[in-house]
Amino acid sequence: MKISKVIVAVVLLALVAIAAVAVYQCNAKPSEEDAKAIVSKLNTAWDEAFAQASAGTLSSYYDANGSLLPAGGEQVTGSQAIADFWSGLFAKGFAEHQITNVETGIVGNTLYQRGKWSAVLKSEDSEPQQFSGNLHILYKKQDDGSWKILTHTWN
Repeated sequence: MKISKVIVAVVLLALVAIAAVAVYQCNAKPSEEDAKAIVSKLNTAWDEAFAQASAGTLSSYYDANGSLLPAGGEQVTGSQAIADFWSGLFAKGFAEHQITNVETGIVGNTLYQRGKWSAVLKSEDSEPQQFSGNLHILYKKQDDGSWKILTHTWN
């Protein structure tokens, strides 16, 4: 009887320890170097999806409550509206997007990125036009540990 109580106690302690490690890993704050690596990976994926003109892929990078705040435009919120926004830009001929990270920081379960962006507008009627500016992106850590865009603004 004593041995079975000890075994049960050991098993319960092991389960509690496993649960504690899982909770810690889900809530652990990344180091500054980790944050830069995360943002670099997200930027690469973003630019690749833009190069493929994949509005659906781009919209999947946003949190369920994510928003775009384009320079001089109305706020765009929600997956379908975000996909429609990017589809509209692709239809106009925007391509060759590139993000350059300038600064990355961490506040709780939020990463922020300040950076530069550039893109080219290609149309059949004129020579390609280069556009560029500043951007600010807030990434929210998801329940599964991934990072998605909460707010994306640029000028």
